[in-house]
Amino acid sequence: MSDIPKPSLRGNERIPPWRDGRIIGILLQIVFVVLLVLSLNWLFTNIGNNLDALGAGQFSCREGGTSYRCAFDFLSGEAQFPISESVIDYDPNTDSFWRAIGIGVLNTAKVAFFGIILTTILGTFTGIARLSSNWLVSNIAKWYIDLMRNTPLLLQLFFIYFVIFLVSLPSVNDVQPLLGLPIFVSQRGMNYPSLVPMASFATWAAFIVLGLVQAQLLWVMLGRREEQTGQESSRGRWAILSFVVVVIIGWFIAGSNADTEAVLVSRASRIRDFDDIPALVERRLGINDIGDIETRLENGTLAQEAVDEAALKICAINESASEINLTAQLRRANVPFDVERSDRADQAIESYAAGDCEMFVANKATLAAERDLLENSADQLIVPLPETPVRLSVPKLEGFNFVGGSKLTLEFAAILLGLVLYTAAFVAEIVRAGILSVSKGQTEAARALGLSETQRLRLVVLPQALRVIIPPLTSQYLNLTKNSSLAAAVLFPDLYRNINTIINQSGRPIQPIVIMALIYLSISLFISFFLNWYNNKIALVER
Repeated sequence: MSDIPKPSLRGNERIPPWRDGRIIGILLQIVFVVLLVLSLNWLFTNIGNNLDALGAGQFSCREGGTSYRCAFDFLSGEAQFPISESVIDYDPNTDSFWRAIGIGVLNTAKVAFFGIILTTILGTFTGIARLSSNWLVSNIAKWYIDLMRNTPLLLQLFFIYFVIFLVSLPSVNDVQPLLGLPIFVSQRGMNYPSLVPMASFATWAAFIVLGLVQAQLLWVMLGRREEQTGQESSRGRWAILSFVVVVIIGWFIAGSNADTEAVLVSRASRIRDFDDIPALVERRLGINDIGDIETRLENGTLAQEAVDEAALKICAINESASEINLTAQLRRANVPFDVERSDRADQAIESYAAGDCEMFVANKATLAAERDLLENSADQLIVPLPETPVRLSVPKLEGFNFVGGSKLTLEFAAILLGLVLYTAAFVAEIVRAGILSVSKGQTEAARALGLSETQRLRLVVLPQALRVIIPPLTSQYLNLTKNSSLAAAVLFPDLYRNINTIINQSGRPIQPIVIMALIYLSISLFISFFLNWYNNKIALVER
């Protein structure tokens, strides 16, 4: 053992530069910086050459000349292209490209908002069903997940829109009420009743807020009484009852004090209040009770032609609350009527003056202003109409389209349904993994306490699983928002489709694309920020 030579140590020996980690690291950083500078130089040079090739017209100013600071001035010009669906009012002849972009943003936000909510609900239930002990429920959830995840989203959108909707749904002329309700589903979308606020709605809304405050105070007071006496006081029931009483009182007060809606009629019509209108139609038909019209039509004592001839001819501003207020009362009184709608008040008063209708319905201020423009204004009366805070607008087929109510377009339904079904399949797997991450001991403890399966999931498992679910769920929400750009495939006017139309209209691609990228980035950052905040809020706090 002593004869084995020992290696000599030389403390002053230098490491070769090609083997020195510090020198290699510095050289790699220098190479990276050089490559980055060269790449940026190539990028900006290429952008500059392309801008020169596009021409100075891309940056023309309103006052003449060209400048980069005027790059976005053209967006203030008139859009001159229609948008089929809009959250806000839009007129292509007067509104700018900026408003068209804003409509695209709102439409995209609408798809993302409802899509995230519905995806969360469907994905959660599907993920829970995937773990069900019921063989049929579990396998249906599994087949749904496999089908949605393994077929392209674009193919699903085409199938939903062109096969299920456009082929399977009836035409407008053949549509029938759904389940006997005033809901109509056709190739033009789904038309359904909607609530329309009147002028007195603000007063009623104040009573609603007052009812909520009173219900909350009553809840707290009865809760303290329970703590002091130890006796249950049914505070939930009394809180709801007090809220309902305040809301009902507010409804009658707001309606009785309302004095904004009216109709413009001639003095010769002998209409002085709403009750005179049914009486007028009764005299025309020669009947005593207008409620017997349907019965008389069925037994043949009254002809449909006579009813159509005796129907009231009404002039109204299109989609106005005044029209809905009057027609709702006429339907309740069983009064036949025909409405001629105009886009503006001056058009409606011209039709009224020409004799195309016998009454013009609008708010009192509009009627007073338009009456003064008539030659025989002294012969015209403004008759007040009853009003409630909210009226129900019911869809009705007139000609080849529905009027009244609200409408869910097939384009919006197709993109929303496609995104929800597709994204919910991924969310279901995330929920399933989150539930499985909770230890079995928690489940056994919950069952030992006598909790039901629903209580176990709601109170024990899901709150703990959220810490695992939220991070990957954020990515799915972002994917849903970005995938909404496929809405152009089903003709829904989202941000991408409107931007693409603006590019074709203006011939300037750079600025709209930059705006679109920044908007999508902002929406994604907002969603990420909110979910990261929520994730940090529910995170475990270690001591």
